[in-house]
Amino acid sequence: MEHAVSNIATLPDRHRASPKIWFEKNMRATPPQTPPPDTPPIYRIVLTGGPCGGKTTSLSHITERLESVGFRTFQVPEAATILFTGGVNLSNVNIEQEVRFEANLVSLQMALEDTFYDLALSTGKPCVLLCDRGTMDASAYIAPEMWQALLDEQGWTEVGLRDRRYDAVIHLVTAADGAEPFYTHENNPARKEPAEQARVLDKQLRDAWVGHPHLRIIDNSTGFAEKIHRAIMAVSKITDTPVPKKIERKFLLKRTPRSSEFPIHFKTFTIEQTYLLSQDNNQIRLRRRGANGAFTYTRTIRQPMRDGEHVELKRQIAGREYLGLLDQADPTKAVIRKSRRCFLWNNQYYELDTFIEPQEGLCILNVEYKQFSETLLPDFLEIEREVTGDENYMSYTIATKAGQSEER
Repeated sequence: MEHAVSNIATLPDRHRASPKIWFEKNMRATPPQTPPPDTPPIYRIVLTGGPCGGKTTSLSHITERLESVGFRTFQVPEAATILFTGGVNLSNVNIEQEVRFEANLVSLQMALEDTFYDLALSTGKPCVLLCDRGTMDASAYIAPEMWQALLDEQGWTEVGLRDRRYDAVIHLVTAADGAEPFYTHENNPARKEPAEQARVLDKQLRDAWVGHPHLRIIDNSTGFAEKIHRAIMAVSKITDTPVPKKIERKFLLKRTPRSSEFPIHFKTFTIEQTYLLSQDNNQIRLRRRGANGAFTYTRTIRQPMRDGEHVELKRQIAGREYLGLLDQADPTKAVIRKSRRCFLWNNQYYELDTFIEPQEGLCILNVEYKQFSETLLPDFLEIEREVTGDENYMSYTIATKAGQSEER
């Protein structure tokens, strides 16, 4: 499945007849990445984090919550725990053996996930796969150059391992970072890290998932019960079950920061957004998002509600379906192209968009807060003003105005 992701990377920027021919020749034997549109939803959610972060407890509570609202749930076990409790020992291994172990670990993780996904698909019911860690966790345990060598050897990409496989990632911060008195190994004897090592590992795991479009950090700023509740709320939002709303806010930057000005780890993606024709008041958009030539594809329908609010129905689609839907592009809307930098700062996830076209150089910081009163902004960015709710800075408005200018 992941080799198909690598092949998609060779698509040219302009999607016309030749890419469609390419897909027919190169992906005929590739199983679809997503089920048919009429299939009940199947969500794939990773629960990760440093040692003693509350994953085991969260899995139990989240399962109970989801099943109470009609979902079938499947808990995909952690591949590393299976291997370690089965007798694998990494002491005194050389580099080649370590890379081989990590390759087998990721392969086992994917095999477990794919098996549970197929079983969920066979039920014909709405399902959620709760994955005890995911493929990108492996990258936190080896040196970056070893990880890249593993990707190259296996033909995998980070976009494929991180973005295409999962609908969301929930990171539960280790108790060793902010709740030290509760740091213990009782729930998982396979983990034996001291507190300082646990904090370092937790940061490496967070960095491993930076770039996923739906990464949520659950820290220790509250008591443990509230921490678990926040994890449940995050999953509830992802699965479109009732949950208190988060506040999405936008901030205009005075200028686009250089990469050298970022004092923290970040990931950069290119986004191409195309609006489709619609016969009602819905906004329908396609999005191609990726890095280093590998992409994911989504279709989103934004529907207006009677109370003035909007609901967004989003699903990941296969590359072939994306190409077919491009034929329905609205000629009165310009295609939005932008660069997105994703990063964590003070346990808050941010997305910094720099428009390539139209409005080249426009730079917008996107962030979700739990309350509108929160205004935690990175001190290394030059913020000009808040533009939340200003239609002039919404992609749909920008695409519409630019499209009208092109018609003239």
